[in-house]
Amino acid sequence: MLSENAYRDSVRERDLDNFLVEELSSSDDFRDWLLSRITAAFVPPETGDIRVRKSPVRASLDGRQTDVELGWFSGGDQQACVLLESKVTAEFQTGQAESYLGEVQAQLRKLGPKRAAAVLVAPAGKMASLQHNGAFAADVTIEEIITFLESRLVDIQEGELSRRLSVRIELLEALAGKRTSGGWVASPVAEKSNFAIAYEQLASKILPDVKVRPSTNGPQAITRIFDGMLIPALPNMKLRHEFGNQVASKYTNAQFPHRASQVGVVRSSGLLRGTPYQVETAGRSLSIRAKTPGVDPMRPFEQEEDKVEEGLIATRDLLAWIRANAAEIARLLEHH
Repeated sequence: MLSENAYRDSVRERDLDNFLVEELSSSDDFRDWLLSRITAAFVPPETGDIRVRKSPVRASLDGRQTDVELGWFSGGDQQACVLLESKVTAEFQTGQAESYLGEVQAQLRKLGPKRAAAVLVAPAGKMASLQHNGAFAADVTIEEIITFLESRLVDIQEGELSRRLSVRIELLEALAGKRTSGGWVASPVAEKSNFAIAYEQLASKILPDVKVRPSTNGPQAITRIFDGMLIPALPNMKLRHEFGNQVASKYTNAQFPHRASQVGVVRSSGLLRGTPYQVETAGRSLSIRAKTPGVDPMRPFEQEEDKVEEGLIATRDLLAWIRANAAEIARLLEHH
């Protein structure tokens, strides 16, 4: 089980640089997602070695350094690059945004059209003060990265990788909450941590044969994931109770990773006819879901308890239906 946020006492801007270096080096999914945020101003090469460098020497020779560079190389020659600037509490230095524009232009002269771009990464609350007049082709908030990492947890079994992603989310939440004054919004959020304790106690009564996966209880934590379903025909199924973000209704759902292409098959099979369930895509997953009340984990638990209970009962009933129909669901998911 995760303890309280490992980064609550110390977090620095260089931690964001190191995070970006690690993720861009090791995760194709993260790299593709980040590149998708850049407009048609940049087109990455289809082949070549991809390398990540921290604080590389600039082509423009302006004496400045880029925080992180993502580069494509072929035969030792660079073919394209994306420059990343990280900001957490600091403002732009004098001429810093303009220097990025100059560096991109220098790289374009060297590498060719649409082979260079710059990206700014910062907390959402900081972006408004970081005006750059188009020097950066994309602004990516730390909160958006958190949401992306949380979406990856859906498709990952409980284990080392899921715990690593959870700790990375803790780091980003700490960075997103950091303030120039030196104080920062603690993560996990105290109200959510208290809510989580009461939620898990009620869940253990309504769904005694599964367990609630530990949550970071940070600002972006608005979903509860269950472990221990033990359905041999559906070993990769994920069970999720979504709270929503101050909405009237949300969903409890069973998700099946990498089966989004089978939504039409399940929908036309008639399996869901006469049930309260719908089948939809959820990223690359197929989701069988039922509507539940929205839940606000920032409020006292007793004020949300009826809605939580209704959602947990719906989750229990969905799990029972999935178990009863597991063989047919598995057949449909594998149908071509």
